[in-house]
Order: sequence, then structure tokens, then C-alpha cells
Amino acid sequence: MAQAEFLVRDSDSNEANVRRSVSSAYYALFHLLVRDAILNWKHADHRSRLARTFDHKRMKDASTAILKEIGNGWNQETADPDRERFRLWTVSQAFVDLQQARHRADYDIAEPFQPLDAAVHVAQARLAFLTWAEVKDEPLAQRYLYSLLFKDRS
Repeated sequence: MAQAEFLVRDSDSNEANVRRSVSSAYYALFHLLVRDAILNWKHADHRSRLARTFDHKRMKDASTAILKEIGNGWNQETADPDRERFRLWTVSQAFVDLQQARHRADYDIAEPFQPLDAAVHVAQARLAFLTWAEVKDEPLAQRYLYSLLFKDRS
């Protein structure tokens, strides 16, 4: 995250920094989720190999699935936010948004990438980091981590 924030601050004169800040923000969130998922693995000597099995498409699909399950994070009967669900919604939505933004930043070079857009994406990643710290140990968040690697067969 520090690299993404540095690059977006230094982006006034360099579109490459703007694009790289978005890519760095996405990869920071990607690696945060992978790290927390593999820490659940009992055998520490297998964790690095397990980390290499995470797939970007699978993680986006799992994020999209949990977003559909959660809805918008609000309890429809009381109109109050369910904090655990809303926080996980924030992280999952950030993952989907940042992956799409990274693809645009890395591969769609015909269109300029605006510094303000990059700053918004980097801020979204920072919010996801802070929010994840609050929710990562909750049962729904742990199920989300599992789904990033394995398709739930239940």
C-alpha cells in the first residue's frame, strides 16, 4: 500500500506512476488476502506453495459471489447495517473494482488514466485494508478466504 500511495502522490508529471499506483493497490489487496488465507494452513512449510495456487479470476469470482450473497450489507428488516457483512462487502467490492481498474491501467493504454481516478482506487484499497483488519477473524470473512481458493461445494 505504501508504494501505491507514494506513486499516486508522485503522479502529477507521470502517467506511468498513475497506472502503476493502481496496479500496486490491487496487488497489495491481493497479497493481503492471500497472506491471511494461507496463515490458516496448519503446516507453515507448505504456505508459500499454497500461496502460489491463488488465481486472480477465482478470487474475483469468489468476491462477486460473496457480494451477491451479502447484498448491500443492510438488514432489510431493520434498515441497520450488519457490520460484519457490510465490512466484508467493502473488501470484496474493493477487490472486484481494483482488479478491473488494474486491467484498465495495465492494458488499456489507448485511454489516459486520470490521477484523480488512481487516487480514488488507492484510497479504496486503503479502506479495504483498514476494514479487513476489523472483520478478518469473523466467520463470514473466514469463509470468504476459503472461497478465494476453493469452490464451496455445500
